[in-house]
This record gives sequence, structure tokens and C-alpha cells, in this order.
Amino acid sequence: MADWWRPPPVRWADVVAAVLVFGLTCGLAWVVAGFVPGYDAVARENGNTRYLPLAYAVAWVGIVAAVIMVPLWIVRAVRLRQRAWPTALLLIPMLAGAWVLGLLVAVVAVSV
Repeated sequence: MADWWRPPPVRWADVVAAVLVFGLTCGLAWVVAGFVPGYDAVARENGNTRYLPLAYAVAWVGIVAAVIMVPLWIVRAVRLRQRAWPTALLLIPMLAGAWVLGLLVAVVAVSV
């Protein structure tokens, strides 16, 4: 008879896959962070860059928060014996959201 109350064992292949996917998405985070200074293109037309550091801060905080939170979620998934590699993929939309939010703040900040 199966022991249904015991959690399944940790799948180490899943952990390795999660670490690899997280490493690749951290490389993507590096690329996205390189595009943050491109917010200057929004302010080229009128030269109003007074509030542009606010947009940089929003984007950087979002990128750093995503890179910090996702490994914690991966560890939680491993501890609960769930698949961990799909959790690592959550970093991609979080990075895109952080960059777009920073861009929107830049657009609003330049128009003020």
C-alpha cells in the first residue's frame, strides 16, 4: 500500500533545471537593466529630465525585487515538493513589467 501522506521525494533534475532557467533569466535581467538608461530617449524632445531618476529608481527596484523574490519562490517550491522550473520562468514577465513600469513613469515624469 502506498504511503499517500508522505510527500514525494525531491526531484533533483527539476532543481537543476530550475537553477539553469534562473541563471538564464538572470542574464536576461542584466540585458533588461542595460535598457533602463534608454529612458533618456523619452526626454530628448523637450529636455525635461528632472524627474527621470524617479523612473530609473522604479525600474531598478522592480528588477532587483524580481531577482530576489523568484529564488525564494523556487526554494519554497522545492521544499513543498512541487515543480520548481516553471517558477523560475516567472522572472521573465516580472522583468518586462518592471521595465515597462519604469518607462511609463518616465513618460509621465517628462510630461510634467
